[in-house]
Amino acid sequence: MSSALKFSKEIDAKIYGMARDYFQQGKRSGTERLSELRTMISGSLEDGTPLSIVVKILPNPINPRLSSGWRIVAEDKVWEIPAEELEKSRLL
Repeated sequence: MSSALKFSKEIDAKIYGMARDYFQQGKRSGTERLSELRTMISGSLEDGTPLSIVVKILPNPINPRLSSGWRIVAEDKVWEIPAEELEKSRLL
């Protein structure tokens, strides 16, 4: 896939939602360290082209000096989500 792919806000929202849900599940279960989650997300590119991609949610520190922060990888795009973002309610 080309680096020119533009994921839609729909896909971004699904990815953030999935990471937030996974974070909250781990928090409720008291798990100290979550393993990598691989899942399929479907949506569309900004131009409307349908797309299904495998997303890897890596619940590891973004920076080794930090104790929190997650990285999400899909194709050639990387999202870095601070823990404070994962704490927010989905209703916000």
